Amino acid sequence: MIQVIKHYDFTKMREFPRSDFNIRVGDKWSNGELQHYVDSPENLFLREDGLVFKAILEDGAYKSARIDTRDLFSFKYGKIEFTAKLPTGKGTWPALWLMSQEQRYGHWPRSGEIDVMEHVGRDNDKVFLCLHTETYNHTQPEQYYYETRIPGLTKGFHKYAVEWDEENITYYIDDVLIIRYSKFDKADSSHKGWPFDQEFFIIMNLAIGGKFGGSVDDSIFPQEFVVSEIKVYQ
Repeated sequence: MIQVIKHYDFTKMREFPRSDFNIRVGDKWSNGELQHYVDSPENLFLREDGLVFKAILEDGAYKSARIDTRDLFSFKYGKIEFTAKLPTGKGTWPALWLMSQEQRYGHWPRSGEIDVMEHVGRDNDKVFLCLHTETYNHTQPEQYYYETRIPGLTKGFHKYAVEWDEENITYYIDDVLIIRYSKFDKADSSHKGWPFDQEFFIIMNLAIGGKFGGSVDDSIFPQEFVVSEIKVYQ
């Protein structure tokens, strides 16, 4: 019987659970991103509506937040749900995603990536639901890629979920099935095409600019990405 094995209700917390999450810092990140990730109560804090990732522009630098559960919590198969409100404005790039804990098949993209939700502020009503593997990723001619439009997406909270088993990864938004990827959809069903047979950990971040985030409108800051709840089922 499926049951909740991990539950974070950030709306009911008074202190950020540092023992459960790594707060990442630094300014050397992939994809040409522009933000400096910092460990600051100005950029990562709890509020009545949830955990706030706040991006600011200060003295010419973009400052934001990124956290993950690597070496603290990971899981293999089941379902994960995030309830979140997305930022707006050209240049924002929030993401809810999963990466391999042990990197069984090597570094990215060999051990896989599950993007539960990606969004870019230049197109407020569109979200991206993608997987990355050695054979199929955004640097290759063929990939696991899907985008969908939800009118008024950034105006409120929505639930983004992935259900994951040995052969399928299924995406839901607000409990509505959006897309299902299957191990045998494409020609390569080896670990190079489907490395999703190992434990993955959780990542949440608000990036700025970069290859996907695009050019940045400095007038939009500050911007907030709010996650109110996470549930993991097995």
